[in-house]
Amino acid sequence: MNVKTGFGGAAPLWVAALLAMGCHFDNAGTVKVSPEVAQAFKALHVYPNHRYYFLNQENSPYGVAGLAGGYWMEGPTWREVDPNTEAFKKVVGLVQSFPVPGSYTEGYTIHDPQGMQIGVWYSSLGAGITVDPGSKRVSISTATPWLSK
Repeated sequence: MNVKTGFGGAAPLWVAALLAMGCHFDNAGTVKVSPEVAQAFKALHVYPNHRYYFLNQENSPYGVAGLAGGYWMEGPTWREVDPNTEAFKKVVGLVQSFPVPGSYTEGYTIHDPQGMQIGVWYSSLGAGITVDPGSKRVSISTATPWLSK
């Protein structure tokens, strides 16, 4: 299977940053490319029992994540969105229509450190995943193109 991390040659810098933030490798999850997830987002299919979040601002989102089974996410660049709203349709459409320059939007499955699928990711950015097994908090690390504008 194809696993995309999106960090390229900057991997040593990301490893150092993750260690500095107190992340442990045993909490590292993965993302795996999934055409089925991409198709589901394009069709605005909502997975049952998933909480949805978008990355950055509603008018300039860089990704949409859905997390299942009590997993959740928080952070200054993440916003929870009700998948039954126009806002959800809007952010999915913008993520699809306006990928990061030089990339294209893909669907991914999100897996915990044991390899169990815990969610979905739709973005033109690769992602690094960490999961706190105790609290079920998920952290998704990506490049930050909105800071370089």
